[in-house]
Amino acid sequence: MGTALWLAAVLLAGLLALAASRMWRFRGQGVVTCPETGKPAAVRLNRWRLLWGRRRLRLARCSRWPGKRACGQPCLRQLEHAPEDCLVRNIIEKWYQDKRCACCGAPLGEIRWTGHKPCLLSPELRLVQWSDLRAESIPGVLATHAPVCWTCNVAETHTW
Repeated sequence: MGTALWLAAVLLAGLLALAASRMWRFRGQGVVTCPETGKPAAVRLNRWRLLWGRRRLRLARCSRWPGKRACGQPCLRQLEHAPEDCLVRNIIEKWYQDKRCACCGAPLGEIRWTGHKPCLLSPELRLVQWSDLRAESIPGVLATHAPVCWTCNVAETHTW
């Protein structure tokens, strides 16, 4: 009896690990190009469907809702083919790679999202924090703004 319980526990752990890895792949907010408008849209997947073995992806949220909630969700093809490329965090990290701070010229290196976050310099020379941006605006912002390191961000935003 003990061996059967042990095997059942191992099988259950394996299934949970598989489900968790599927859910992890589609974590966080994403940005896709809406096939209807050709413009960026912020989306979040219904990851619980993946946990229960459903192969077909569905959106939990979209920046075009509630007006377009009944759309056929053709944007999901982008997420099916390259989910990591649609994640906001990955888009931003890839953009910062090999860039230098627009203020001090220091290389930016790897972003630490839990602490020392970089920011952006707008064309009007104002600092923009990532928390102030909507996800669907990110592709346009990356085309017009310059990167700023955490040190310069702190130096410019704090008055001593």
